Amino acid sequence: MRSKVADRIQSETPEEERIFVRQYTHIVLRINQILIAKGYTQKSLAEKFNKKPSEINKWLKGSHNLTLKTLAKLEADLGEPIIYTSKEQLV
Repeated sequence: MRSKVADRIQSETPEEERIFVRQYTHIVLRINQILIAKGYTQKSLAEKFNKKPSEINKWLKGSHNLTLKTLAKLEADLGEPIIYTSKEQLV
């Protein structure tokens, strides 16, 4: 059972923020699935991208807004899709 405070916070959170958090969570979970399946660590991913491990940590904790360009690079380098889209959903 949620508290009244939690209910109030949720009711005051803009819809676009809730959508952002939900989508970001799905993306990060997918990236982590791929890393585990391929035996990568955050450190090895950082080396592959020539980034500091702390930056990769920010990507995977939600404290950095991943761009589509970064996601495309991740998909290309990891060899797995991260975001799925459906042509049927397009009008």
